[in-house]
Amino acid sequence: MKKTFTMLIKTVFLTALLTLSGCGEEEQAKAEEAELDAVSASLNGTLVHYTGSQLSLETEEGKTLTFDNCSRAELDLKNGIVPGNEVLLVYVGALNDTDTSKVRIRKIIVEDDNTGLISTDDESTVSGSAASGAVYSDAGYDEPESGVSVEKTHGTGYITGGVNVRSDAKSGSEILGHLGSGDTVTVTGICENGWYRIVFEERTAYIWKDYISYKQ
Repeated sequence: MKKTFTMLIKTVFLTALLTLSGCGEEEQAKAEEAELDAVSASLNGTLVHYTGSQLSLETEEGKTLTFDNCSRAELDLKNGIVPGNEVLLVYVGALNDTDTSKVRIRKIIVEDDNTGLISTDDESTVSGSAASGAVYSDAGYDEPESGVSVEKTHGTGYITGGVNVRSDAKSGSEILGHLGSGDTVTVTGICENGWYRIVFEERTAYIWKDYISYKQ
């Protein structure tokens, strides 16, 4: 009986320690976020290119800036993100003219509603804003060469693990590149055989379903 009571006391004590530890970690995370908020800066521009891990935009001064550290950025979007969108970036680090190597993007904000903006027809492009001279293309809407049926969609998918990006919706097709955990991609279709059609480096590509989190 005494042994059981002692074990119970130890269990309660350990539980309390774990709870306090969890609270401490949560508070520490909040404190770190608050510190980052205090030193963060923001930048407006017109989106030129976005792959999930890399983003390019044109500033009001006409400079094109490319940021490579975007994979962990928080996305605040109304309906996806496409070239020509006006983008607000929240970042930390030193931005020196066009040198972005020391910058980490924390948040990507797009107020534009992209509903119905991208054409999925065979005839392709829709003109962008006159100010940016941007053009919205149908990149990402090509049909698979393998002939697999695709259900069209449009949204943002989150990569859950390292995955090869392929040229067709089948194993063994050409590898176009690689995406890592935390990257985001534009999903344009769900293939009947389990592959996802995406936009990758301004072209149509495919990744296997086990490596992406996406809800229609």
